[in-house]
Order: sequence, then structure tokens, then C-alpha cells
Amino acid sequence: MADYLNYNGDNGCIVIAVFSYIIFNCYTRVSKSLTDTITTDNDVVLTWRIHLAKEQPQQLAGILVAMAGMGMLAYVLFQNLIPAIVMAFVFLGSLSDFLLPVTYTLTKKEASASTLVGKQVIAWEKVRKCYLHEDGIKLSPLGRKSRLEAYRGVFLRFNGNQEELIEAVRKLRPQNA
Repeated sequence: MADYLNYNGDNGCIVIAVFSYIIFNCYTRVSKSLTDTITTDNDVVLTWRIHLAKEQPQQLAGILVAMAGMGMLAYVLFQNLIPAIVMAFVFLGSLSDFLLPVTYTLTKKEASASTLVGKQVIAWEKVRKCYLHEDGIKLSPLGRKSRLEAYRGVFLRFNGNQEELIEAVRKLRPQNA
């Protein structure tokens, strides 16, 4: 009777596989809806690339140690290598803006930040607020500050192009933003 209560590592692998499948499908749908617009090279106003991991190698070492620790913890808990690999990929995806190069592109229609994992896009007509930070500009579709601010819009990080980027955003954004 109590056999179904006994845990063996195989059940955990199935749960993680189903969970990662659901997340992948949700991410793919969001990613496809965000990238419906197609840009041409004629529309590009400004483009640049930043790789924060190369600029901050001391933080990269800490992240790699944490990633290895999470992988080992997953292996110890589930007694299987698959959850450890899935955990490493989830960790990689969540820190993709730091670990992978980010290419920023401003066109006449939209602003975007893209990595190998995904792409964030906001059309200029949807920008309602622009916030200037010390390391970049946040383009937000929200009319006022809220807790959702961190999850909406696109953050354009400076790379020695602060004045050029500020001027380009001023020209491209809607006048009410």
C-alpha cells in the first residue's frame, strides 16, 4: 500500500521534463508574438553589442560556481544527470543577459535587445515612459511606475554611447513618452 509513497529518482525526472516542456512552449509563444515585426537594414538607426560577462569576470566566476552548485544539488536530490542539466539550462536562461552577448538595435519602428536565448522588442508607438538610469535607458509600455516595470519593456544598456543613444531615443520615441 505504501509503495506509491516511496520516492525513486525517476519520478522527479518526469516532473522536471514536463515542467521544462511547459515553460519552453510558453516561452516560444511569447517569443514568436514579440518577433512578429520584421525589420530591414534600411530602418536601423543605431546598433551595438555588449557582453557583460567579459567586462565583469569576477562576477562570472561567482555565477559559474553557483551554476555548478545548483547542478550538483539537483544531481544529489534526484540521483540523475538529466535534472542537473535542466537546472543548468534554466540558470543559463535566467542569466542570459549577463552570460551571453546582447545585441541592441534601434530602428524607426522598434527597439530591441536580443541574445541567443530570446529577444525583447518594443514598438515605439507602445512606449509610454522612458527612464534614464546610470547604465542605460528603460523603455516602458506602462504609463506609471509599478511593480510590473521590471518585467515589461526593454532596457537599453550604455556601451560608451550614452549621448548618441539618448539623442536617438529622443528622436524616435513618441512625443507623449
